[in-house]
Amino acid sequence: MKKTEKITQLLTNQFELDLFEASLAGLNDKSNKLRYNNFAYSIRELSRHFLHNLAPENRIKNCNWFKPETPNGKPSRNQRIKYAIQGGIDDELLEKWGFEVEELNENIKDVKDTIDILSKYTHINPEVFNIDEADVEINSQKVLKSFISLVETIENYREDIKTFLDGHIEEHVISSVISNFFNNVDQLAPHYTLGHSEVSDYHISEINDQEIIVTVRGDLYVILEYGSRQERREGDGLDLEESFPFETKIRYEISEDFPSERHEVDEYDVDTSSWYGDEEEDIIMPD
Repeated sequence: MKKTEKITQLLTNQFELDLFEASLAGLNDKSNKLRYNNFAYSIRELSRHFLHNLAPENRIKNCNWFKPETPNGKPSRNQRIKYAIQGGIDDELLEKWGFEVEELNENIKDVKDTIDILSKYTHINPEVFNIDEADVEINSQKVLKSFISLVETIENYREDIKTFLDGHIEEHVISSVISNFFNNVDQLAPHYTLGHSEVSDYHISEINDQEIIVTVRGDLYVILEYGSRQERREGDGLDLEESFPFETKIRYEISEDFPSERHEVDEYDVDTSSWYGDEEEDIIMPD
């Protein structure tokens, strides 16, 4: 895969895509003696926007670990990278949980070094001014490689932390799901009995300044009960055993005892479309 195609897949919004396309268009303007320098500058700005999207200033300042490191009080580049990787989890907590914090901090430094490399390419001097086609190709590929490295390093280590934390939550996730009431099923029958639920998949989907958010998917097994009490006593009621897929999110407060009881479970999205069929016809009760 070409580096340009790879970057297109990594970008997260339309502005980033437009900026990247404009950068490439400028690079292809062979009449401009600054085409390489403008390209390098544009990719550096693209990296800045990408990092700011991953690590908004207000989110960073809400983190317990944030302390001003710049004269104007805005988050430093290191702090943005730190947030993009570990959110509001401070090093002490990660260390307590058994994560290799020293290695993580070395990787944060590597990401910063990659951004510094992008900045280096933007400097205008005789060596990179009005350079020939072969040198433009070589140097622009280095710039693209640096940007890919920046994005992939952040993504890889963010996933490392999520995977590490996934191993701490299975039992708690399952018990949290089972203990909640599935309101979405109310529309299918006047009464129902919750048999059990099975978690088929869960993963940490987000770590922000205050929460570790776990997305949970599974199946809900219920007995739908039709008929009045009298009809059921007379044997005219109907019980139907059904199962429906569901999805929800569990929002854990970032704390030393993660996963703790300080969590909230979002309203369950139970997919009952299979009950209605393709035409979503009304339920017809037997005579």
